[in-house]
Amino acid sequence: MAKTRYDKELEREKEKLNKLLDEAFNKGIPFTEDEAVMKQNRIVDTLVVKIQKKKRNHNKNQPER
Repeated sequence: MAKTRYDKELEREKEKLNKLLDEAFNKGIPFTEDEAVMKQNRIVDTLVVKIQKKKRNHNKNQPER
């Protein structure tokens, strides 16, 4: 199955989140107190929900075998 636009976007946003997590960790900042980390985490969460909904709708429309 080809990757959807959301899958590719999710990969990019997760890379950004991982970079921010590394930076916060190296500075000793708790993740939940780092606004940039929390904002990026919400972006990733939103994309995950969109992908799950899309897959659920796709599976719902598939005929049973």
